[in-house]
Amino acid sequence: MSTAILQSAMPFKPSNLALVMPYGIWSPWTPAAVIHVGAEAEVVSGSWIGRPAILKKRVSRGYRHPKLDRTLSRQRIYAEGRILSRLNERGILSPKLLSMDQEEGWIIMSEVKGPTLLSTLEGGAKGDIEVELGKSLRSVHSQGISHGDLTTLNAIVSLNGVVLIDYGLGRLVAEMEHFGLDLHSLHECLSAHHSDRPEAMNKVIQGYLLDPDSDGFDGKSVVDRFESIRGRVRYHA
Repeated sequence: MSTAILQSAMPFKPSNLALVMPYGIWSPWTPAAVIHVGAEAEVVSGSWIGRPAILKKRVSRGYRHPKLDRTLSRQRIYAEGRILSRLNERGILSPKLLSMDQEEGWIIMSEVKGPTLLSTLEGGAKGDIEVELGKSLRSVHSQGISHGDLTTLNAIVSLNGVVLIDYGLGRLVAEMEHFGLDLHSLHECLSAHHSDRPEAMNKVIQGYLLDPDSDGFDGKSVVDRFESIRGRVRYHA
């Protein structure tokens, strides 16, 4: 999780005890700060058995039927846990899955140190960081995983490379359409928030197609599907 985000995080308040101490008072989880309160989840920094970690807790949505809300929460936590587990097992740069409770709707993962790609690009990053982003996305796709919410806020520039985070809308289904949609979401983000870097998406694709024989993954077909999606969006706009 971004160091910049942690610096501006809200202090932990005891009233949040039920959220940030999933195991109760005698817990291997120690909370530190509420990082983010979003529409679908609350994110808290802390430590897991002394190791820097992040807790994500799905929040109830009042507009949904309680049974449907609970079902969606369990499904998404389970899916995110499976995704992280696969990435961890196969040596792909990603947060490490530390613990989860599907019924209660929370997951604990290792903290990824470094600034977000968003802040890095806004700071005028030099070099080809977008190429590294493309390589990281390909490595995730090559494992049959789509991200589902790919933006520059959901990527951390760590010492080991660009790490994608927040797989809450990810899928463990190797479908070309979803891979293409990841590229399209990223393209929309780069166009809207990083227009001062007009070659950014081209560099992402360059990284995505780099060394095509290394993993047996058909990256070219994904890029073709991305271009097809762009055409459909332009046509309906």
